[in-house]
Amino acid sequence: MGKIVIAIIATIIFGYVGIIIGAMLNLEGYLGIIFSVATMGAFILHSIESKK
Repeated sequence: MGKIVIAIIATIIFGYVGIIIGAMLNLEGYLGIIFSVATMGAFILHSIESKK
């Protein structure tokens, strides 16, 4: 359960950072979505690899 909470918090933080950086680069929030998906993808891949 602890890893799930860490994954959710990390996704929210990286999404927010992506929104801020995207606003600076005039990308209107799209970078936040990309950062969020990439973060959750990394957690999913780590979870799959650690089960092997």
